[in-house]
Amino acid sequence: MPLPFPACRVLACALLGAWLAWPTPAAAQPADARCAAGATQSPPPRALTLAALAQREHAAWGGAALDAQGRLLDAGSYEAEDTPRSLRVAPPWQRVMGYWEAVDPDGRIPSQVRFGALRPADRRLLQQALQQASASHLQGLGVGPDQGLSSAELRALQTAIDRVAVVDTPWSAAFISWLAREAGLQAGEFAFSEAHADYAGAAWAATQREQAGQPTPSALRACDLARTAPRVGDLVCQARGSEAALDTFDKLGEELARRNTAGGALPMHCDVVTQVDTRGFDAIGGNVLQSVTLRRLEFAPGTRRLDPSYLPTGCVAGTPTCVDRHMSRQPWSLLLQWR
Repeated sequence: MPLPFPACRVLACALLGAWLAWPTPAAAQPADARCAAGATQSPPPRALTLAALAQREHAAWGGAALDAQGRLLDAGSYEAEDTPRSLRVAPPWQRVMGYWEAVDPDGRIPSQVRFGALRPADRRLLQQALQQASASHLQGLGVGPDQGLSSAELRALQTAIDRVAVVDTPWSAAFISWLAREAGLQAGEFAFSEAHADYAGAAWAATQREQAGQPTPSALRACDLARTAPRVGDLVCQARGSEAALDTFDKLGEELARRNTAGGALPMHCDVVTQVDTRGFDAIGGNVLQSVTLRRLEFAPGTRRLDPSYLPTGCVAGTPTCVDRHMSRQPWSLLLQWR
């Protein structure tokens, strides 16, 4: 029997209310909601491993550190040094060469040698030239036994070329790539690269796929650092140099979306968050002051968000109400959050 009109209206309202209360599909969940939810979850095991590896490398390099105002507290070893701090660790330049293996297992990069030359030279071609000048090669061509480079001279010159290449080539992204590979990430989960923009762009693309309800193997998503609390193992990132105008999450994200992996140059830098407390967090990065350096970054009072005084536009430097953050005053905008 048909229900009276008022009953129909009540039933319709109940059905509408039940429909509105139904959980929002994953595809319709905004990126901010995903990032906010992720920030409340415990970091996955591989995130903790990555952070622990960064702390280990920081110790091996001598513990260089910047305080919350961005001032140098302790100086560690420098990238070109060939003397290890202990017998248990490799000297700094050899450690950097190890980071490059995460990007190119064949050892082709770092490839450029610029120091002391008007134009950059290819490191591998220089090493080939040394081989051609070795005593064993020349004697095989009929040259006398006293001609050519001895094996000791050859090793010394090859080492010098490698050390100069380490100095001449920015290695901060290779450091992050090495940490990611050592933490167990695989191709597809992370874009191993000498450019921060490659793996940041991959995380940005993963976020877009999440929003569209599409699967992605990426281990990281892109979040707005101004709106998302960092966790241990997450990465905090900035555009730098000539690209420092990309000082917000949206501006940088638009640039990453236009740029294909291994595309045009987009200078960036990222540090790994290694410790978080109620007042702020510690982050470790490679090739910071030519070392592996820890920096302290503070939250805005009463929040778990980066204090705006760290941003170039956050406050007017030198005014009484603005804390001078010195070397840590950078356009921090992007958080790469473990999914």
